[in-house]
Amino acid sequence: MKIEELDRSEYSNIPLYPLGDGKTENLPFFCMRYKDKNALSPLHRHSVIQINYISKGKLIHRINNNQFDLVRGNVFVIPPYIPHQLLPSPGSDFEVVEIEFDPAFVFGPEPNRYQELENGRFLFDFSYIEPFLVTECDVRPRLSLTGEAQTQVERLLDELFEELEKKQDGYLLMIKADLLKLLVILGRSFRESLLDKPEMQLFSHHRDAMMETLEYIDHNLSDPLTVESAARRALLSQSYFSYLFKALTGQTFVEYLHEKRIRQAMEMLTQTNDRVLNICYACGFNNINHFNRIFKSIVGVSPTQYRSANREEA
Repeated sequence: MKIEELDRSEYSNIPLYPLGDGKTENLPFFCMRYKDKNALSPLHRHSVIQINYISKGKLIHRINNNQFDLVRGNVFVIPPYIPHQLLPSPGSDFEVVEIEFDPAFVFGPEPNRYQELENGRFLFDFSYIEPFLVTECDVRPRLSLTGEAQTQVERLLDELFEELEKKQDGYLLMIKADLLKLLVILGRSFRESLLDKPEMQLFSHHRDAMMETLEYIDHNLSDPLTVESAARRALLSQSYFSYLFKALTGQTFVEYLHEKRIRQAMEMLTQTNDRVLNICYACGFNNINHFNRIFKSIVGVSPTQYRSANREEA
């Protein structure tokens, strides 16, 4: 799988921005500071990797169909093609440091490879990005930096701006080195933030069983899957399985299953001429009214409207 495969069909209506919105003077790197709410973009994606650091005030981060409060010291990394949005928080000023870079600039000429783990799920084939991903599609919404890590990150950000401004000999190499160091520091901080969480310790103990169950779900969406059968497959009680499942995915079993099935339905609606009723059954739903209701709650339009809109744009 390549990075471009994150550019999923269900994201086709979401704007895709190039590096620095095309204002980078042909450089593989872009950075800016902004504090004007008019600089905030609607829900969008990037063709490159983006890092955002909240250096002042408060904002709201919309990602993975959820919203999260951001405050000073919060940082997040967005891989290419993942939709997200920053929203102003009422009554609060803010300042954001935004960095964008082409993956090839930091990771070499072939950064698009993935590593298939033993559990069958895919993560980026460079360890600097892996800590920020839950799955190949879902990104951790934020990391809270404090103490030495926060000091190091703010120092590196200042150095990046200085190098780009002065453009002395070798400045791109210095920027690349600072970016690598920044990603390593953030990755370490992410991992350390998870070590003391009880749910992560529990998940570590049952990791293989949970990941095998998730893989089974993803490859058998048309089957009559239930939380009871999934718990039995993982050899766990239903309540304990449900707790670990929510800790791992951030969703209940039903929410996860609905989202996966609707994503499959969206692909079938745009890539086949199958009847909506047939797609409903193929994606594991046994009632067309239920399918239509769930589809609209997740996508915002009915299956027929979604298919029609995509065909018109094509």
